[in-house]
Amino acid sequence: MDLHAFETGHFEGRLLYLAEHLAALHASNDMGRLAGRFEFLGEKALGASLSVLALPDERGAFRAAASASPRTAATRDVWAALDVDSLPANSAAADAFGVAEQCGRPLALRVNDLFPNAELPPGCDEAIVAPLHLDGEFLGVGMFVVAHAPMAETIAAILANHTAVALSQLRDREDARRLHSVDPVLWVPDEHFLVAQFRREVNRARRYGRDVGLATLRLENEGEVRRRFGDFFAAHLLRRIGSQLLASVRDSDVLGALDGAYAVIHTETSLVGTQLSAERLRDAVVDMVRQRFPEAPAAEISVCAVSYPSTAGDVESLLAALIPGRQAIAA
Repeated sequence: MDLHAFETGHFEGRLLYLAEHLAALHASNDMGRLAGRFEFLGEKALGASLSVLALPDERGAFRAAASASPRTAATRDVWAALDVDSLPANSAAADAFGVAEQCGRPLALRVNDLFPNAELPPGCDEAIVAPLHLDGEFLGVGMFVVAHAPMAETIAAILANHTAVALSQLRDREDARRLHSVDPVLWVPDEHFLVAQFRREVNRARRYGRDVGLATLRLENEGEVRRRFGDFFAAHLLRRIGSQLLASVRDSDVLGALDGAYAVIHTETSLVGTQLSAERLRDAVVDMVRQRFPEAPAAEISVCAVSYPSTAGDVESLLAALIPGRQAIAA
């Protein structure tokens, strides 16, 4: 968006301030204060803070992202008046967020239409709901409570675009951190990473009407290998299997550990496709073990697959169908 087109009149100083501080935000390593930083930028540039940063959970419901930084008194008052903590139960706000997602641009709405019981300070009569999109992916919405003013929607769109970029940076950094957490036996990303990625993919599949599959590959005769050749040999074999799977999965798929087995998230893949893809991976592993470990018994690898929405409609039910008796991992 060309900021120079708006550098006139009442908004000139605010837009220049916004451009300068957004650049500083993206250069910062302290992304843990994301919501608070955008409250500050919004209040200076728009005249109102980012009252709600709402992100969809795995069931598609919008939940407010809490700020870790100190809030201004005005922000705290708006947050309390809107009762943002009960946002998932607010059907009017959820409908407005859904409309903003579908139309792909900021919408100006009356605050009392979204929050009929809110008693806001004077000058907070309009809610601008701005969708957060990045590279075609919908991340959530930002909502600014403002007094009606010219170009308010334009400035909100600028803030929303940069919020999406910052959220993506935050997510990438979190993914990079998790990638350093490796399963000590299989030497692939651990179960916490795998489940977090699966939650994200199911959420995306739900919102856009797509499929996503999850399959496990388990070395059933691992005990026999350990008894005959020892733990050192078995550990080397398991790591080689992990390396083979990493080299064999599609770029769009995600490999990790799950309940002591290798697991692969098959994006945009039906149950039948997930099963077939997992069997292809199994065949590649069996062939690798036969060639590289001729002294070892043939790899007996079981394959199990589930998919959304064919098998179940939520993550925990999908994981329970894949691994009976599994204990849930917190999101």
